[in-house]
Amino acid sequence: MSASGAAHPASPATAPPLERPPGLWRQGWARFKRNRTGMLGLCLIAFVVLVAISAPLLAPYDPNDQSAMLNFRARTAPSFLHPFGTDRMGFDVLSRVIYGAPTALAVGLGAMLVASIIGMLVGGISGYLGGLTDELMMRFTEFFLVVPVFIVILAVVRLFGIIVVGTWAEQIPHINMMTIIVLLGLFGWPPVARITRAEFLRLKQMEFVEAARCIGTTRRDIVVRHILPNAMPSLVVIIAIGIGGAILAEAMVSFLGFGDPKAVSWGQLLFFNYESLKVAPWASIAPSMAIFITVLGFNLLADGLSDAFNPRLKQ
Repeated sequence: MSASGAAHPASPATAPPLERPPGLWRQGWARFKRNRTGMLGLCLIAFVVLVAISAPLLAPYDPNDQSAMLNFRARTAPSFLHPFGTDRMGFDVLSRVIYGAPTALAVGLGAMLVASIIGMLVGGISGYLGGLTDELMMRFTEFFLVVPVFIVILAVVRLFGIIVVGTWAEQIPHINMMTIIVLLGLFGWPPVARITRAEFLRLKQMEFVEAARCIGTTRRDIVVRHILPNAMPSLVVIIAIGIGGAILAEAMVSFLGFGDPKAVSWGQLLFFNYESLKVAPWASIAPSMAIFITVLGFNLLADGLSDAFNPRLKQ
């Protein structure tokens, strides 16, 4: 039989390459994009962030400019020159609301950065080690849950403000605001710790963690490379809620007159103008709406993230 007539063996079919299944974050983002509540919250936060970044460009006046008072235009109603009106001090309300956005975001992010570091350390150690360590750390956490946080913060801020008078610390820019941020973080970590502990208790029993132990992976690598990344979806939810809560708490502290007098914050605007609410309501309505929109945005974002990363959610 000629070579041309020889039967050629059929070549084996080439198997198609296996596609890597989408990871936890990609699946969560796909669900999040379909969540209208979460996307609305994300849009609100993006708007506030854009305003904060572009504050020098968007504000029509310097936030400390009192030219309206000099021109006898204090407490003027909203107009073309002052879209949100002016307050009793002669400040342009719109400019101060815009410049209050960076302060609000700095407080929220800074406070939750402190709270997240402490909470993840305490909750991670407690959940991973278990036993007596877990019991002691949870009792320590519960102590912070029953402390009247708001009263303690007011007392410490006022006491610290008295102590630093006449010292080198008084020259530090926005020292009062930094004190508030640190205090909010120091008293805001228990929810993060409890969520971290619950996730560590759940994840350390998983098969992939047991497999990592069997091949000799160190405890540090198990925690950092296996458990913590899988616990983050639940943690970002509580962190988003905490950012909104910290912004609201700072506004309350400033509204009571314990805020940083050198910083422009929404709570400070309410403190300066609540007495003139009947004659100049616009000076209080604008910062109130700014607080409402920002806190609502973070709460809606947290709600959307919770739905997106809930392991029991069915697509």
